[in-house]
Amino acid sequence: MSLATRRIWVTRPAGQAAVLSALLQEAGAEVFALPLLEIHPPENAQPLQAALAQLASYDLAIAVSPSAISAVLAALPAGWPATLPLAVVGPGSLRSAQAAGIHNLVYPETSFDSEGLLAIPRMNAVAGQRILLLRGNGGRDLLPDTLRARGASVEVVQAYRREPPQLTPGQLLLELQRGCDAMLVTSSEAAQHLFRLGGAAARQSLQSQLYCVPHARIAEALQAEGAGQILLSATGDAAMVATLQQHFA
Repeated sequence: MSLATRRIWVTRPAGQAAVLSALLQEAGAEVFALPLLEIHPPENAQPLQAALAQLASYDLAIAVSPSAISAVLAALPAGWPATLPLAVVGPGSLRSAQAAGIHNLVYPETSFDSEGLLAIPRMNAVAGQRILLLRGNGGRDLLPDTLRARGASVEVVQAYRREPPQLTPGQLLLELQRGCDAMLVTSSEAAQHLFRLGGAAARQSLQSQLYCVPHARIAEALQAEGAGQILLSATGDAAMVATLQQHFA
């Protein structure tokens, strides 16, 4: 119960925070859910439908997040084709794919990001292959640009849309007054939304909070907003909880 009396904020999208929240509660924490990203269908679903209708023509598909996997599976009544390899980036996406019964998986053993995925041998042998990249709106172009440079034909399709939450600065300030011992932030975009939503009224309070993040890029996004207390954790829910436990111990 090493997190007893601690009020921990979990900022993952609704539907993706259950495992992390349960681990925190098992450690004694009071969990406050503040989703900093809302997941919606793409504004134009036709490109996704067209890509899924011709899945058999691809040599490899890549899903960059659990949201991408959920969106695709919802549009595939027959499930994922067993013969098509699916590449995923992080442990959350890997769990989502395995839970959906997808076993033909390509994923990095360490370095759970685009760089880590691109470093594995399978992603270096893509010349002449047709690849489907499933992601949300925006995002980095490192994956498609690198794979194209390696000789692949890459089709980027928006499977879902990320939007900031409907939250006022007053609501955020009220929750900050109720208490925040640490905030778990798992994407750079979420970090940016947090400070934009808080506005000038909440900025100083947000800068003084303790943050726990699983990647250096997220830490850099928070530092750019003026946050000074950042714990860099290994990737994965258990690792983030352990990092908090070690800090508060």
